[in-house]
Amino acid sequence: MSDQIIDVFKADRLDAAARLFVSVFNAEPWNDRWSEASVRARLADVVATPGFVGVALQAGQDLHGFAIGHTEQWFTGRHFLLQEMCVRTDLQRQGVGAALLDALEARLVDVEQIYLLTEQDGAARRGAAQRFYERCGFRAARRTGVMTKRIPPMP
Repeated sequence: MSDQIIDVFKADRLDAAARLFVSVFNAEPWNDRWSEASVRARLADVVATPGFVGVALQAGQDLHGFAIGHTEQWFTGRHFLLQEMCVRTDLQRQGVGAALLDALEARLVDVEQIYLLTEQDGAARRGAAQRFYERCGFRAARRTGVMTKRIPPMP
């Protein structure tokens, strides 16, 4: 990371972030089907959320990674929802993701907890993400679960 710097994620990085996201998550092992437009819209929503905080890893004009989300009030204090994190595939497993999380955490003023959602169904790719977050100090919540409900399309 010698020629790379971690700085505040700004809205002018949305196009580069969308391209990076598609290149990472539409490839092995994720094989998602994001378009640059859909990712850009998602990331723009996150950036526009009150309490937004984000960091970006740059090397010159190239975006190599980012971590973004927002703070929110909870009855015990402020929490931070890490909504998206992405590191260029060839830079993964080199400490870049951990450095991004450290830089993000340093910017979280008066935040007592960070939480995130990650898929976990036994697939190798998902297990690797969970293990990464565990190495960074996260642990599975014992009292909180995620529930979903499909909504049929409107006629």
